[in-house]
Amino acid sequence: MSENKTGKYFKYAIGEIVLVVIGILIAISINNWNSSRVNSDLERFYIQGIIDDIETDVIKLNTNISLDSQKVASGNYLLNHFKNPTLKNDSLILFHFANLLPATYYQQNSIVFEDIKFSGRLNIISNDTLRNNIQRYYNHGEQITEVLEENSNFTLELFTSHIFSNEFDMNSILNEYSSTYANSERMVEVNPFDSELFYKSQNDPTNKELINRISINILLSQLNVNRLKIGRDAATELTSELKYYLK
Repeated sequence: MSENKTGKYFKYAIGEIVLVVIGILIAISINNWNSSRVNSDLERFYIQGIIDDIETDVIKLNTNISLDSQKVASGNYLLNHFKNPTLKNDSLILFHFANLLPATYYQQNSIVFEDIKFSGRLNIISNDTLRNNIQRYYNHGEQITEVLEENSNFTLELFTSHIFSNEFDMNSILNEYSSTYANSERMVEVNPFDSELFYKSQNDPTNKELINRISINILLSQLNVNRLKIGRDAATELTSELKYYLK
């Protein structure tokens, strides 16, 4: 009789232990499910933020592609004037020369990515390939920024001696972009723009130097366009990949 009671109590205790273990496992499973759900929602939030940032990058890239493409076109227009000095059009000469001067800079929008990186949450993006592609995109964007800055600074140095010389009037050049500022009291009158420079012989020492600088500007601008297009293609490809991942 006593043995039967002991057996029953033993079975009851085992059953209680099993129920407790099952309860713990269920609680852990629910907690893991909740944690996985939170991480999944956070991942989607970050990826959508990156998509929005990259779409802003594409706008900037297209703007700079247009700017540098115009530099190439304006540079070629000026070189053609040296080859055909009879094609006189002073206003167009000044317009195209002014187009060579604006610097091309690019700063990608990396707010969301920087937040992920510096908060130590890169692994919240669970797909290894996708995470690597995102990092690769932003690393390439930094390279674009550096190259464009170097090229722009070099270009400005190329033309400095010609801009601040007797051949060009800064008021005339700035007037192509802001007539209000160019005609304001803040501008100091300097020597007027001498269009004859563009009608002299190509063998003239001053013209030779200017032609070489325009040619270098065309080359750097075309290289910028090529690099910017690669960046735009990478941005478009990554955006498509991220949107597909969120489906």
